[in-house]
Amino acid sequence: MKKSFRIALAALVCLSPMGIQAQSVDFSQYEGTQIINSDFEDWSGKDFKNVPVGWHSFESVGGNYAFAANSTEHTSKNTEGLHDGTIGKSCLKLMPRNVYNVIANGTITTGRMNAGALFATSTKNHAWMDISNTDTSNGSPFYALLSERPVALSVWVKFTQGTAQSSHPYATVSAAITNGKRYQEPTADNDSSVVIGYAKNNTISTNGGQWQHLYVPFRYDSGNFNKTDAPKAIMVTFSTNADPGQGSVGDVLLIDDLELVYTQTVTIPDCGYATLTNVSMKNHKVVIPEGITAYTLKANADGELLVKDTYKAGQVLPYNAAVLLEGAPGTYEFQTTLYDKEESVVAEGDFCLVKGKEFNTPVAGYKYYHLSQQNYILGFYPVSNGQKIKDWEALLRVKESVAAKDYQNVLYEPKLAGDVNSDGILNIADVTTIVNRLLGKSTTTKFFIPNADINNDNTINISDVSELVKILLNN
Repeated sequence: MKKSFRIALAALVCLSPMGIQAQSVDFSQYEGTQIINSDFEDWSGKDFKNVPVGWHSFESVGGNYAFAANSTEHTSKNTEGLHDGTIGKSCLKLMPRNVYNVIANGTITTGRMNAGALFATSTKNHAWMDISNTDTSNGSPFYALLSERPVALSVWVKFTQGTAQSSHPYATVSAAITNGKRYQEPTADNDSSVVIGYAKNNTISTNGGQWQHLYVPFRYDSGNFNKTDAPKAIMVTFSTNADPGQGSVGDVLLIDDLELVYTQTVTIPDCGYATLTNVSMKNHKVVIPEGITAYTLKANADGELLVKDTYKAGQVLPYNAAVLLEGAPGTYEFQTTLYDKEESVVAEGDFCLVKGKEFNTPVAGYKYYHLSQQNYILGFYPVSNGQKIKDWEALLRVKESVAAKDYQNVLYEPKLAGDVNSDGILNIADVTTIVNRLLGKSTTTKFFIPNADINNDNTINISDVSELVKILLNN
């Protein structure tokens, strides 16, 4: 049987008995609030095979000069030189065209293009959106529905200019969240009462011809924005130049993996630990914020609870995992977007974190545990009948056939004895971290308990400091 380590040893972490705020955060509310085909993998449109489904360029342009604008191809599917980390097989290639000796910037939008003038700078040439419009192209309407308020737009782009334009060097992306009424861009009043939120980056540089990951925040604070209506639609528009008619033939803007970013807050109480779960996180990426270490939980062969994997800031939590959070007391924002593939993780195993409201109508064959502190020991203790559990709290649900009296101990599997701050390196910083903890000094340095018990006597004291010094001197 593997050695077990208490989550809190000798009151090093928690100083007084207290309840723990174990949170069940429902990221799944954003399941339907991404833009269709935002990874540009679907090119099965029935009319235009060179246009991604859900998006529109000049192939379906309207306006008095539509006959000129729709005679050239601005979009195509690209399958080569994709950005690192993509899980897709294609991206969008956007290009300008010369139309009657006027450069028509490559443009694609979730709305509809309008060619109303021969002068590139005229606002009669614009993209527009209105959810009351019933027209479609390539099997898709000229709008994208949206019912939430994202905090940012995330997208990968790669921009190159056929001929360098020192006065007009940038491509652009914009996103307008509206109440569904007619909106167009460019227009004289982007801050109109139709707009609820707006994001824009009109300084997309060539970046040495390399892929770059853009994070474009939405603003909801303009005095002219609509503060009362709910979001109903979003118009996202990309162009190969931020200035109308100022690009060059040969410009190329590659676009991939567009996502809307949302946040949820999680509070860690004074003891420094909390639990996190979402029983329906299907296809979600939930990113660990700075200041948090997350541990996913599993059971060993003896039916004891142990840590399966450790996740640091910036890493992504797996789907439907039971998660223990460690960090300084406070409230943290977890960002979430969507994967474009499913994670094959089974939620209905022996151990699973579920929403507290399930305890009010418990599922037969299971016992429920609450993360709490008893006699200075932090662990998962059985929920008693009649105990008040809030709906948003996370409970550990265990099959009765393997359930224990309680789970005071969580097994950690040390990977490097002495690596107390868990940075993958043994050095004097680890010695200092142990000493400071033993002296009771306040510190924000991470303290990885199992790696601190170097002599394996299940106690952390000066003997462990001596052992660590010996290891450093011998190496």
